[in-house]
Amino acid sequence: MSADAVRWSCARCEVSVGRMDGGETELPESWSRSDGETYCLSCSRALAGEAAMESAPASSSREERVRLRRTALIEFEIGRAPEATNGIIARACRTSGAAVQTVRSGLENPPATAPDAGASVGA
Repeated sequence: MSADAVRWSCARCEVSVGRMDGGETELPESWSRSDGETYCLSCSRALAGEAAMESAPASSSREERVRLRRTALIEFEIGRAPEATNGIIARACRTSGAAVQTVRSGLENPPATAPDAGASVGA
């Protein structure tokens, strides 16, 4: 291996990737860093899904948890590659283009929050 070789290892699955030619030393495009750790794309996706599952209320049904996880994966992919088509993201997340469009629309047009019940209007 060249003295200029660069390697990265995933903190979760320990897969590694590198460059032997001394080229770019920036993290590969599909990899990410979080809390000082480096993750491959597969583990980054898994972590996004796990975070959504952990944030689910204890009373959530299995279906609600699956929906939360799927939404988190779609949001992760949209954030990672916003220019990707709904079909490409759907294949990456193993879901439908319609599900991706629903999440994308929600991200582009977040629902308005209801005013506080105790707030006075027009003083």
